[in-house]
Amino acid sequence: MSPRTPEQNEEIRQQRTSQILGAAREVYLEKGFLAAEIGEIAKKAGIARGLVYYYYKDKYVLFQTLFEGTLAAAVQFVSARLKNDQPPLKRLQQYALHYLNTAAQDPAMVHFFRDLYQDIPAVFGERADEIAKNFVLNIHKPLADTFQEAMEQDIIRKGDSYLFSQIFWGGISGAMFTMTGKELKLEDAETKDFIRQTMDVLFNGFLT
Repeated sequence: MSPRTPEQNEEIRQQRTSQILGAAREVYLEKGFLAAEIGEIAKKAGIARGLVYYYYKDKYVLFQTLFEGTLAAAVQFVSARLKNDQPPLKRLQQYALHYLNTAAQDPAMVHFFRDLYQDIPAVFGERADEIAKNFVLNIHKPLADTFQEAMEQDIIRKGDSYLFSQIFWGGISGAMFTMTGKELKLEDAETKDFIRQTMDVLFNGFLT
């Protein structure tokens, strides 16, 4: 049998790490970071415990990789939704609608992000403040900048763009947790009505 090529080795590495990270996410959602064990992650991934240690020297490195990959994907999403040539109000609508749909399609992801942010200190130790600050900056600044742009174009009322962005995000996240608590499914009529009401309040307020 001929030896594997570097490309084949890389493909195997990517498959294995993807298996491990997926299993780590599942165990994390079930038990949290402190109770998660490498043996259980290996079992869920369907691989030997030693193979997990081959790719990640300990639980901290494994979860740091999982968290950093998830945070980077979130930042990439925000950049794609908010840093484009569409009108600012359209960007904000698509941004909000994506999160509401995600809550209906993948409620576990909503809880994963909530728990992840709370566990940044435990997972990253001395790097925790830097990780958290960079994430908040990269997530919330584009949102505040979009509000500022809408103000400058006289699309919305003038005010503190950062405050507006936090109120806006608070409304979205509150709706998301309400949806997961009610176990609403995207295909249900109740879910569609809930999303419609949420979008109406977010963009038109409470006034009749």
